[in-house]
Amino acid sequence: MASLEYLHATDRNGCHVKTAERKALLAEMRDYSRRYGDAPWAVPVVHVILLDSSGMIRLVQRGDKEENPFMWDKAVGGHVVWEDPALPREAFVANLRKEVAEEVGIEDLLLVADGFAFRQQLLSGCLDLQKTALLQLIDVDPWQAGISRVRQGEPWLKRQYVATYFGIHDGPFRFLDGEAQAERRISKRDLMMDVLEQPWLYADGVRIFMQRYYHLLRLG
Repeated sequence: MASLEYLHATDRNGCHVKTAERKALLAEMRDYSRRYGDAPWAVPVVHVILLDSSGMIRLVQRGDKEENPFMWDKAVGGHVVWEDPALPREAFVANLRKEVAEEVGIEDLLLVADGFAFRQQLLSGCLDLQKTALLQLIDVDPWQAGISRVRQGEPWLKRQYVATYFGIHDGPFRFLDGEAQAERRISKRDLMMDVLEQPWLYADGVRIFMQRYYHLLRLG
């Protein structure tokens, strides 16, 4: 029998509000959001945007999930599970490594401190990007809003305490936990146009990262 998973809910400043079992917490959040038009708190997550070394954005197609089923989405996303409700930086880093390994099968990550270190690693030519994913943290937003679409019922506004990472990886994805089932690679220009013309094909997180980080989605 699988053990229960608990999440910490936070306010707009990233401060702890309550802790509850994951499914129950998200259900309470969803019901409140549908009733009042906004979520009462956020849940901590990590998001990973990956390009390949030619500059193509790597998207995954979600599996038959309750949330955003079969839609195209960023490479990796997952809730941050951690004992300490203060959610230190290490909570996000540990869950980043866990989610990248479980969702797309990448176990070798090089997480650098900033854009300068990121560029230096790329220019060094020492990384095997078929094996290693090079990542940097590009944003932390404790109150990010996105629309969650579900198989049954109306869409609802979900708040997330998001640490967003950007990276480069050339190797194949291996879908190990059923979160995703397929991959596609697309230029950022074509993706922007497609999100505008066919938004129903994409999880709302794709729209968000294209609007916020379009200028950052480049090599070097």
